Amino acid sequence: MEAYILPKAELGNFVAALKKDNEVLGPVAKGDEYVFAPIEDVEALCLDYDTTILPPAKKFIHMPGEVLYEFEGVVEGKTPEKVGKRVLFGVHACDLNGLLSLDKVFLETYPDPYYKARRENTAIVALNCVSPCSDGFCASFNTGPSADIGFDLCLTDLGDRYMVEVGSNKGREMVKGLNAASNEDFIARNRSLRVAQQQITRRIDADNLGVLLHQNYDHPVWREVKEECLACGSCTSVCPTCYCFGVKDYVDLTLEKGERQRFWDSCMFYEFSRVAMDHIFVPDRETRIKQRMYHKLTYYQQQFEAPGCVGCGRCVTTCIKRIDPVEIVAKIQADPKPEKEVKLYTPPEKKVKPELDPWEPQKAVIKSIKQQTPDVRTYTFAFVDPEVQEAYTYDPGVFNMISVFGVGESAISISSCADLKGVFQHTIRAVGNVTNALAELKEGDIVGIRGPFGFGWPVEEMKGKDVLLVAGGIGLAPLRPVIKYIQARRNEYGKFEILYGCRTPEGMLFTDEYDEWRKIPDTRLHLTVDLVPPGCEWGHCIGVVTTLFNKISVDKANTVVLTCGPDIMMKFVVLDLLKRGWSPEQIYVSLERRMSCGIKKCGNCQMGPVFVCQDGPVFRYADIMDLPGGVF
Repeated sequence: MEAYILPKAELGNFVAALKKDNEVLGPVAKGDEYVFAPIEDVEALCLDYDTTILPPAKKFIHMPGEVLYEFEGVVEGKTPEKVGKRVLFGVHACDLNGLLSLDKVFLETYPDPYYKARRENTAIVALNCVSPCSDGFCASFNTGPSADIGFDLCLTDLGDRYMVEVGSNKGREMVKGLNAASNEDFIARNRSLRVAQQQITRRIDADNLGVLLHQNYDHPVWREVKEECLACGSCTSVCPTCYCFGVKDYVDLTLEKGERQRFWDSCMFYEFSRVAMDHIFVPDRETRIKQRMYHKLTYYQQQFEAPGCVGCGRCVTTCIKRIDPVEIVAKIQADPKPEKEVKLYTPPEKKVKPELDPWEPQKAVIKSIKQQTPDVRTYTFAFVDPEVQEAYTYDPGVFNMISVFGVGESAISISSCADLKGVFQHTIRAVGNVTNALAELKEGDIVGIRGPFGFGWPVEEMKGKDVLLVAGGIGLAPLRPVIKYIQARRNEYGKFEILYGCRTPEGMLFTDEYDEWRKIPDTRLHLTVDLVPPGCEWGHCIGVVTTLFNKISVDKANTVVLTCGPDIMMKFVVLDLLKRGWSPEQIYVSLERRMSCGIKKCGNCQMGPVFVCQDGPVFRYADIMDLPGGVF
């Protein structure tokens, strides 16, 4: 360990030297509490602080709100200015580990350019804790009281001096001129940190914690906590690892210029999981409480291989009702439910190195619009830049983010097959703000497109097997690419059966293509509707789509099932198939309706430990059937 000594009498000069080339942000008093703020006067720096109101990383790196870009007219973007060099001075180990966990969210898969710019321009001077804070339990997760990695420099208070450990080349430049630490200094440091560790009496037994929590999803303690929780979101606001956010467009009075902004949001809020038609995926408070607690204590580790809770204790301090994870886990451990086999979720690996800002849409022109039903249209798009269009490809079942600037953006599955060159298609039902705005557009209008994103239908795995496709309503749109894909490669697949149900004949999609589908060799198409309005001609089945299952002729032992539609429809499709002897490994479902940002960052699409937008939207049912809280 490379370490130096900084006499406390020289602290002012040391910070002043840092300020020559950097903005220095450190803990200062704010009434009876502390906050990180720019250090104008070194005398204001409080390195003996307990904890700060907000974690420094969330205040200055994953900021409470910011402009993603500006737009003028239709889609002209302007990237906000980047920050200059900064030093976060005096960061406790728990907050440093919180920052490292946020790095996993914002710097992997699709690196967030705004977070990345601030992160790369911020040096970290950590501060080991020589006395524990009142509500902290960092020792439970090895996230305190001392910092091991992730810092440029790390200070330990030795009374009249600080030991300064070097963690990077940037840090090595900062300590030039300081004297090297002696063996006695190392002994004093280790003794001080050992005493601090022993003084932390609040602890969670973290051994096998994820399995324990999954086994106790229905434990009575959650109903108790539900009665206490106010769902105010204070806990998520102050948590060092909470990253959920919303995105919204704001326009000026001219309606010509505007900004797309993101802002902190919270899974504790009732409307956090709200989608079109005012559907709330997580309406009850008990489920939202469990989502937060489980995310902190197990899901985060499954998703990012990083701690979701760093034991800072802020959630307890800020909570009016003093809801305490330490007490909750202790109650579960004292009276656990019977043990059962638990398989923790492992997300699929996806390596992406995008050349473009993942937040910046590409211009796309509407080439044509085809009316499918009174409220559903198929839009044919082409990117304005011919090079972008030429390079654009996608797998069946993936999605794009479609922007109508000034209104917002929405995740929509692609309804064409990539074999269709020069253009791509989306079949969209007008049910929300963005989709209703799309319905007002006409041929030649410009929208923004981000994508493609996600994992699609397993068309490679299906080769050599029979395929059973079960769709309901608008759910046929994400499955249409599979039909086109198989049609173009018919000899690579076995029998092909399409079961499609809709509420009424008027609501059925792609009706002009049915004859073409029936002509695909060894393919059968079965149609059904829930009801037939008076005066409407209908020569097919009547009933929900599962009534068609008696017509299935594919080989059950060698078939892959693909299903998409309303959640309630997919639920009964899966249940019926399982009762008939199909296995969960054979069944694939699409859960696209939950998605928001598309790049595994905003948190809106989380379903237990799963991110629908990047782990899906297509999932093998066997991989998600045992998720806490269920699938549908």
